[in-house]
Amino acid sequence: MVVQTHIIKQKYRDSVQLMQAASQASRMEGIEMASVLMGTPQNKPLLEEARLLTSLAQNAGPNDIIIAIKGKSHDEVQNAINFVIELLNKEVVSSIDEATNYRSIEGALTDLPEANLALISVPGMYAAREVNKALDKNLNVLVFSDNVSIEDELRIKTRAHEKNLIIMGPDAGTAIIKGIGLGFANNVKPGPIGLVAASGTGTQEICVLCHKQGIGVTHAIGTGSRDVKDIIGGITMLDGIEALEKDPSIELIILISKPPETKTLTKVLERIKISSKPVIINFLGKKAGYFDHEGKSITVTTLEEAALTAAAYFRKKELKIKQSSTDNIHAILSQMQFQKLKGRYIRGLFAGGTFTYEAAMIISEILPKTHTLWTNVHLEGTHLIPNPRKSQGHTLIDMGDDEFTSGKPHPMIDQFERTKRFLREIRDPEVGIILLDFVLGYGSHPDPISDMKLAFNEWIKIGRPMPIICHVCGTELDPQDYKSSIEQLEQWGVIIMPTNAQMAKLAALFVLKIE
Repeated sequence: MVVQTHIIKQKYRDSVQLMQAASQASRMEGIEMASVLMGTPQNKPLLEEARLLTSLAQNAGPNDIIIAIKGKSHDEVQNAINFVIELLNKEVVSSIDEATNYRSIEGALTDLPEANLALISVPGMYAAREVNKALDKNLNVLVFSDNVSIEDELRIKTRAHEKNLIIMGPDAGTAIIKGIGLGFANNVKPGPIGLVAASGTGTQEICVLCHKQGIGVTHAIGTGSRDVKDIIGGITMLDGIEALEKDPSIELIILISKPPETKTLTKVLERIKISSKPVIINFLGKKAGYFDHEGKSITVTTLEEAALTAAAYFRKKELKIKQSSTDNIHAILSQMQFQKLKGRYIRGLFAGGTFTYEAAMIISEILPKTHTLWTNVHLEGTHLIPNPRKSQGHTLIDMGDDEFTSGKPHPMIDQFERTKRFLREIRDPEVGIILLDFVLGYGSHPDPISDMKLAFNEWIKIGRPMPIICHVCGTELDPQDYKSSIEQLEQWGVIIMPTNAQMAKLAALFVLKIE
């Protein structure tokens, strides 16, 4: 194998562009691994872990782009490097008819004086500086950047709060503001629902399910996952609730997060008590300490319940938990073939971190304690897997975790790593059932289903009676063809569930059935 590095001096491209370039290069002939990232101190350890950190890359500056490629031959690696260089040298083309590139916030405001929101995606070490520039201009900010210190996060959020502005993020990949998706977002119709969420794919799931229930989402305010830690204190979540309360177009608020830490949870619940609008609370995996306050707030367990409860509210203007029927699950279960099945274990390969967490929560509650569930997410009732790259027993893996994305694209953009893992799992005689999620929408892979065509064909070729269950998070308005995606999966014999929660329930009941 050959490893080569090329440095593009003093040039910046955001993380999505760099990941897309790496994704395309990794699929070229003879290429085993491709990494394209900024030469920041935070990124270099990622290259070292991937064994791509050459002396040339080590000496790159934080404003330089590092192209590091591993392949079978010098010529094939050089071809890939040349391809990436050409790709990154192209001007960024907007999906809008006319696009103007600005070199500063000030320059953009000259042409857009009415703007009140800035999206910042720069290396994490510079993000706070750019956020402060935006706050100086009284702009709300979505911080797409990751690797921002928690101290910087506290400072910029405190300052924004004092100026009656909102900071979404850092590491906020999903938002919808006034019906416009930012980052990774599905195309859903606007309506009377507003979300405040410390979860990307959780936000997408609820927005999609509300859309399919015939109600729309106008705002989805992403907080970043660390907002609900006590060191931050839920600043953005609390400010988001305040903003949605003041917006006359919003009639119902939904909160989504993994369980906030103790002090933050108390703050949020106290704020909900005085809310003038009904609130649906979905803090995954935590049930204790919640309440229904004078019919104005209610706690649900799953993302699906949040959407169904919202839909039920708008039909009757009464806040009561609406759970999905299990009839469909039991009907599918009755048709599944068990006779020739040899494997007994669930293997879930997820692109969405929240989907992993929710599935683990549901499966661990259904299966007896004699079944150990291994995951790479921290959740009570499950076990942290020693090696996330090697499944054992029942295993659910978030393939978007840092373990898998260090120096590589996220699986919502590039499924190369997940596909390799899938091919290993279908050949493992211990595996009884496989779970996959596919997230459509802006920013995601343009056709994630077709991208795994060869892998699904290999599953069919092997001929094992091992079911594959999938959930596709998307709408008919998304840039990917949602209908075609479903039809392709059905042609391959894949079982499709309408929600992530139902996919997890079916898998758990399947295991109980084969015992």
